[in-house]
Amino acid sequence: MIAELSAALTAIKETAGLAKVINDAKTDAEVKAATVEFQTKLITLQGECFALGDLIRLRDDEVISLKTKIGEYENFCCQVESYRFNQLDSGALVYSKQVTVNGAEVTVHLCPKCYSEKKVSLLQPVIVDEGDKFHKSKCLLCDIKLFMSKNADYVEPPSLSELARGLNGNG
Repeated sequence: MIAELSAALTAIKETAGLAKVINDAKTDAEVKAATVEFQTKLITLQGECFALGDLIRLRDDEVISLKTKIGEYENFCCQVESYRFNQLDSGALVYSKQVTVNGAEVTVHLCPKCYSEKKVSLLQPVIVDEGDKFHKSKCLLCDIKLFMSKNADYVEPPSLSELARGLNGNG
């Protein structure tokens, strides 16, 4: 942008010099030659001004885009500022916080994949049964599933020797 501005200023200076040449011209031929050169410089100056206008519009677009990105980032930061990094019983790492829902304290967790993409998505519980060692949660935005806390209702499956005894009738 500096080069374009410099070129425009140079064209203005040259055009001003040509105006002096026209003013000082003695013959009709000198006036016509200076006038043609004057018009050429004005056309060049006009082109330089258009180029500057285009650059200014590009910069304005970049500024708007950057301001939008900054706004999105600041919004994300405001949404997640009260969350703390947490390791679950399963070993999974998530961002968690305590909230009150219907008068009861509940821990809510953010999806770590979405969090890394600057998106806020709460993990939602998935139904488990006694054969699942951990409770599970799912992100509704990216569809990732995570093992969470230990399932208190978990029943260890029978070992191979227990199964064999059961099949042999020695159970």
